Amino acid sequence: MTCTIFYSTEMPKEQAKVTGGVPTKPMRWAVDYVVKTPDGRTVVESTKTIQHATFDELRAIMDHTIGAIGDEVGNVANFISWRATAHGGKRKSRKGGRSR
Repeated sequence: MTCTIFYSTEMPKEQAKVTGGVPTKPMRWAVDYVVKTPDGRTVVESTKTIQHATFDELRAIMDHTIGAIGDEVGNVANFISWRATAHGGKRKSRKGGRSR
C-alpha cells in the first residue's frame, strides 16, 4: 500500500489531495516541500523524513513546519506546496489461502 498526500496553496479550497489508502497506523513519511516568495525566488526546497506519524499527526507537523518557515521569510510566501509519501502496510497473501 502506498499513500501520497499533495498540498498546494494553488489548489481549490486549499485542500490536500490524497491518493491511495490512508494508513490507520503510524507510518514513516518522506516529505518534499517548496516555499516561494512574491519575487519568484525559491526560499526553501527540501526533503525530510518523519518517523512514525499518523495521517492527522502528519498534517499537524507539516502545518507547524510551514508556519516556522513562513516566520523565517517574514510571512511573505505566495506559494507553498508539499508532498508526503508512505509505503508499506498490509500485504495480501500470495499463496491464496491460509497457512497450515
